[in-house]
Amino acid sequence: MSAAAILVTDLGKAFGPRQVLRGVDLRVARGELLGLVGPNGAGKSTLLRTLLGLTAPTRGRVDVLGHDPARDSLAIRRRVSYLPGETGVYLQMTGAQFLRFAAGFYPRQQAGLQARLLDGFQLPLQQRVRSYSAGMKQKLALVAVLCPDVDLYLLDEPDRALDASVRFFLRDVLLTLKRAGKTIVLSSHHLGEVETLADRLEFLLDGVFVPSERLTHARAQLRQRPRVRLHRGAALPPGAREVQREPDGTLVIETDADPMAWLRSVPDGTVDSAEIGIPRLEDLYQLLLQHDRRDGGVG
Repeated sequence: MSAAAILVTDLGKAFGPRQVLRGVDLRVARGELLGLVGPNGAGKSTLLRTLLGLTAPTRGRVDVLGHDPARDSLAIRRRVSYLPGETGVYLQMTGAQFLRFAAGFYPRQQAGLQARLLDGFQLPLQQRVRSYSAGMKQKLALVAVLCPDVDLYLLDEPDRALDASVRFFLRDVLLTLKRAGKTIVLSSHHLGEVETLADRLEFLLDGVFVPSERLTHARAQLRQRPRVRLHRGAALPPGAREVQREPDGTLVIETDADPMAWLRSVPDGTVDSAEIGIPRLEDLYQLLLQHDRRDGGVG
């Protein structure tokens, strides 16, 4: 049996002529919480589905909890709980009926965790799921996926449709699972939140993982690109160049000096607000894609 919970070597997946995964290598230790980030279409969902045996790879080797998904997918699914990116719940059932149905696939449930989740989510379990909002359906799916007592949780966008307070509650629940020795792989678009949660981040772009040194360099560049909102009628002061103008009028700029030093030199009444040193996921995507086009690909 592999010492790793997940071991992937040279994984490739094509759908017709489209290469979705291109030589992916990944090792996830038992008890590790891995954050998987990347834009839509990068291959995150395909990777998670391949780990379960729901999608067959075009090439490469995959080992999950000591099993090959191509031959032992049922053995893997007995020990893995999976939340797909597109949440599917049975609309004709009540919330309580759906949870009983979902629990029937696993012999062991974590009753204490279920009580904690239901108390935090406050779901109307006696109502039919068709009456639920998108956020309520996501909460119901999370209860169904997180309560089975399994070794590995694969969570594709678990914070989809959740507001900030619920996302923070979910983060604490995931940390509880991690402290219990569970292995967790989750994808998310909330970079700051997944960074505080995960032991490690892997950034998937165009079907391959971005090398850590490239990601570090891109983030350093973004720290030199503050967002500013100028006072009505004010011009951008010297020492900065406009990189991007957002729809709300916010400017993304590059400064010649340290951004804080530049901001201190700006005359009073010029800048209404500024955001410095907070790299956003979408900005990382765009910067890395620009490098790809210039350098001829990721890697």
